[in-house]
Amino acid sequence: MLSRSNVLLLVLLVVQLVLLAISVITTSGTQAPTVEPIVLGMKVADIERLYFTDDLGNEVTVARREDGWALPGADDFPVDGDKVEAILEKIAGMDARRLVATNRANFVRLEVGDNDFRRKIMLESGDASVDIYLGGSGGADSVYVRRAGEDEVYLGLGLNSWELSTQISTWLDSSYVTVSQDDVLEITVQNAEGSFTFVRADEGMIYTDLGEGEQFEDTKVPIILRNAATIRLLEPLGLAALDEYEMAAPQVTVDVRYRKLVAVDESAEVASESQVAEGDSETSADETVDAEPEYSEETYSLAFGAVLDDGVALKSSDAEYYVLVRDTVFSAFNDLSRADLVKAPEAEGEMIGESGG
Repeated sequence: MLSRSNVLLLVLLVVQLVLLAISVITTSGTQAPTVEPIVLGMKVADIERLYFTDDLGNEVTVARREDGWALPGADDFPVDGDKVEAILEKIAGMDARRLVATNRANFVRLEVGDNDFRRKIMLESGDASVDIYLGGSGGADSVYVRRAGEDEVYLGLGLNSWELSTQISTWLDSSYVTVSQDDVLEITVQNAEGSFTFVRADEGMIYTDLGEGEQFEDTKVPIILRNAATIRLLEPLGLAALDEYEMAAPQVTVDVRYRKLVAVDESAEVASESQVAEGDSETSADETVDAEPEYSEETYSLAFGAVLDDGVALKSSDAEYYVLVRDTVFSAFNDLSRADLVKAPEAEGEMIGESGG
């Protein structure tokens, strides 16, 4: 049996536990973190411009236009609006729920400092703007984030710094020239070494300027064909032929003739079906009539200009915009010489030796 003193101690313990529970409940209720968006006072639908840069100085700026998002620095070259809207939703969806630091000494470690960051973002809506810094990863799909001019660093969920790529080609359709290699009929390359023409023959392309007794060396043809038919841009340069592009006297020009599918003649198939319906004894329902495709012949020209810091200036006659492409595309045509296309003749001694063996 418990003594009276033990009973009193037990009662006091129960009272203390009850009071502690009440204190925890009321305290947690009054100090619950308030969900506050990182981007204050700005809705995604109202954002007119998005700018972001990385720690190496690479930057991307996109602006909202009536017909979608575009690159204002490249005469409004269109970008993928769905990608832009998706990233804006993620930025606007981050909140200041979890505070991780308030001391500036932590900025470098978290990579959210004014001069030490993964990404610096600026959002504009009318006269209003919001600047934020994205830092290192705080875990899966999370990033350290800080509003410019403030010391508080938060853990933002649902976004990583790398999703804001500063490689412009990731934000747009980078296809600049797209033709099936099988449809290319003729390619003429003009460079400092001369003019080189290749024409379609059966399954491949042949060089047209072989001398008597010369043999074609075709190892360069796949490279020429591939780069003439398909070119991806690094970034658009704009609509104007600036002097720095040196397009008045291109280093290399490439003329391409190709076939383009226009229509398929379905009249033969329709006639066959009608004959079967009418009971034509010479035409069975199991017979297949292949529809004949109809093609037109088209051409385009490529002009390669100056070698710039990050690539080579290019203009296609089929495109409005001047663009920057990889130097490997330029080199495929610029480095071409006749020696690449003609096999060296076999020495007379070697031929005699082979026949005598």
